[in-house]
Order: sequence, then C-alpha cells, then structure tokens
Amino acid sequence: MTTANKIIEYYIYFENPSYVFKVSTARKYLRYRDFMTYGSQLVPERIGSETWALAWAYIRQVDDILDNPKMTIEKCKEFLENEIQVVMDSFNNTYEFKPGSPLRHLWANQFIDNVYKYYDDRIRKVVWDLYESAVLDIKRKSKILNTKEMRKLLYKKAVCFFKLYFLLGKFDFGKYLNDLAETLGLALGMLDDALDIIYDHKSKYINITKEELMKLGIDADPSDKDFIKQLIRKGYYDYKSYQIMRLLLKARKLARKIRSIYLRSLILRLTEVFASPILEGRFLPGQQYLFKGGKYLKAILPENEMVAYKIGHQIMKVALLFPQTFPGLFNAFFKTKIPKAKNQSKT
Repeated sequence: MTTANKIIEYYIYFENPSYVFKVSTARKYLRYRDFMTYGSQLVPERIGSETWALAWAYIRQVDDILDNPKMTIEKCKEFLENEIQVVMDSFNNTYEFKPGSPLRHLWANQFIDNVYKYYDDRIRKVVWDLYESAVLDIKRKSKILNTKEMRKLLYKKAVCFFKLYFLLGKFDFGKYLNDLAETLGLALGMLDDALDIIYDHKSKYINITKEELMKLGIDADPSDKDFIKQLIRKGYYDYKSYQIMRLLLKARKLARKIRSIYLRSLILRLTEVFASPILEGRFLPGQQYLFKGGKYLKAILPENEMVAYKIGHQIMKVALLFPQTFPGLFNAFFKTKIPKAKNQSKT
C-alpha cells in the first residue's frame, strides 16, 4: 500500500470509524501489554467481550498517563477534567470525535453506546465510582491515608473495577456478585500496592496507612530514602500477605457456590494468579502475577483481533479448567509460621 493510500485509509477510519475498528484497536492496545490485561476480554461472550475491551483499554491508558511520575497534581486534575467531559458528553450523546483526538476517546464513546444498547443503569454508577477513585488517588499524593480512607479508595478503585468487569461480561454470579467483587477487588488492590510500592513511592504515592505504620512500629518520614527498606525490615510483606490470602481464600469459598463451571473456574484461577507471588516466595517489590501459559496463547492468536477473540474464547474455556498453582497451598499457607512484625497483633 502506498503512502498516499495509507493517508486516505487513515482519514476514512477517523472520519467514520467502524465498530470493528474501535474494538480491534482497543484489543490491540491491551494485547501489547501482558496476557492478564489482554486475556480478560477473551472470557465473556461476544458483546461482553467487546464492551469490556473498549472500557478496559480506556481505563488502562488513562491509568498509565496518571501514573507517570512527571505528572504533577495540577496536570493530573486538568487531564481528568478533560477526560470526564468526554465521558459525560458521550453519555449525553453530544460527543464528536475529531481527527487528532486520542483513540481512547473513540473507545470510551463506543463503550457508552454499548452500555445504552445492552446494559442497565448500574453501569453509570460504577463508571462514576471509578472516576472518583482517580480523583481520590491524585489527592493522596504525598499523604498517608488512614485505614478508612484507604478502604474507600480501594473500594472505588479495585472493587468497582471487578463490578464493572462482572456486569459488562454478563457473568451470572447471582447474589454473590458483590461479595466476589469485594474480596477479589480488595485483595488485588492490596497486592498491587505492595508490588508497586517502590514505583508508586517515586510518584509520591504512599501505599501504607497510618494505622499500619503504628502496628509495624515504624516512625519514619515517607520522604526518607530508606523508608521502603524499613517497611520490608519490619515485616510489611508478611503482614499484607495474611490480609490478601484471607480475602482470596474467602473468594475461593464463594466460587464453589457458583453453578457455572466456567465462571467458577474463572474465580478460582484469578485467586491462584493473585496468590502466586505469595505462595511462590516472591512477594517483593517489583514482582508480578502472571497467567501461566498466557504468553504462548497470545503468541499463537492471529493478528486479526475479531478472529483472535473467537479462537481465544474457546481456548480460555479449556485453559480455565486447569489450576495455576497447587490448590492445597492455600490452606498450607495458614499453617506456616511467619514471624510477626514488631508490635504486630493478630489480624
């Protein structure tokens, strides 16, 4: 294809971008991150998958921009105000995409179109909670939150993330939807905060509460260059591992009450993936949780994202049946004696 034809094709896409183009570019963005990011949209049926891919790609890109250490509080606020205006205009059916605007605005606009076509009003509340979580996250820069404030942030940021995924995926969890979203959301929120603690600290986010500092016997200025080392030395990771594992064990117990084998397997596999850094002895800053075998699956899927979804969706139905780690390790974890941190009480 000549350069002239590529330019013409570009303007055709952006003057009247198709639904397939929007979904495919969102999926492509997710694909070049990691399988946990990409693989989540392979689980729901078609409409749920497409709608989640649009929402997730938008959320992921916005988070990446806000997490940049070079973004000041003022720049973050200005950026979020512009983004929420796009979302509100889309809800009000007044948004117009212009060439030169970021692709994520196309994703957000199409996501909201799908919400109107296929979903109920619960989605609006969750979207607003996720926006508020981004605002709260910005406000906490250079501050140490108390337990209540951190819990509120994790609820809006992580619990609502799972609620959105479950609702968009049209997963039939019955009366257990909210409980599953809460247990998985809080566990993942804590896990991310612990694994990203050094990167977040550089961006002036302090991922430990006032009460936790007291419980661990730490009296240090968060701006101190040895602050993270003190947390580790005082048993921060031992303390968080118990909190996270209790939540994941609860999610596993809830999963066994779900009728659908496919959805039951989804929850069990998520708990295993999230628990893996703890169970494998690598619960340290900078570590990751991965879906084992995911990179190979991602590699064999064709470049055409609509075809890749059809193939990947069928493979995921099989892949989710196999544990990511030995299930017995969950119960064994709580029988292992881990030294308590200074002044740490039973939790």
